[in-house]
Amino acid sequence: MGLPTDPTFYLVAATTIFVISFLKGGFGGGFATLGIPFLSLVMDPLDAAIVMAPLVALQDVFALNAYPPRTWSKPNLVRLAPALLVGLGFGFLAFVYVDQRYVVMTIALITLVFTLRWFANRLFRSTAPLPAPTHPSFRSVMLWGSMAGFTTFVAHSGGPPLQIYLLRQRLDKTVFAGTAAAFFAMGNTIKIGPYMWLGALEPHLLWTALALAPTVPLGVWMGRKWHDRIAEPTLYLICYTLLLLGGLKLLYDAIGGFLR
Repeated sequence: MGLPTDPTFYLVAATTIFVISFLKGGFGGGFATLGIPFLSLVMDPLDAAIVMAPLVALQDVFALNAYPPRTWSKPNLVRLAPALLVGLGFGFLAFVYVDQRYVVMTIALITLVFTLRWFANRLFRSTAPLPAPTHPSFRSVMLWGSMAGFTTFVAHSGGPPLQIYLLRQRLDKTVFAGTAAAFFAMGNTIKIGPYMWLGALEPHLLWTALALAPTVPLGVWMGRKWHDRIAEPTLYLICYTLLLLGGLKLLYDAIGGFLR
């Protein structure tokens, strides 16, 4: 099978990759979860996951240039790295053996509870002082770090668990984005090998990814410029809103999967 020839495919796919790259530049990553649902409009979901793998890795190249080491929370990355490896290992096994509908449903419910609680606090306690930033415990690191690794492998959707972990620390907006960029660069580098193995029998998927690659640097660059111009409270509001939308989308996909 060769490259797709339908113009609609390239319109949908290129727009999807551009938007994800834009969010990568603006937030440091975590929104590749939008990729598979939208690419699934024009291709098989499993094929979409394989196409996404090299593209998100390419995004990391440009994202790390936009967010160099001085923007990273290195203590967080050191704590998260072992949990990431555990999650990726289980993700590789689950990609083949576990019904992903249950995984998606769990992630969706956790994400929605977390984000709705944040919005409720803003709505009903708007005049109250913000709570003090939380210090991550070992249990919190292992829970959210491994879940981020697990979900980034099975569905490129590690953003919600990582954001749940990082947002409660109320990091500076650039440190938040830089830490997320570094975390996903680690995860995407490790998982590129297994994904290439999964796609080895269908090389046209790798050529399809290559055809979509030019949208990546433009999206990351525009997202980084946008990041510099937005106020920190606004960025966090947008981030939580995207988390809410992502959770709703995941819930919709999970319910749809059970009904089919």
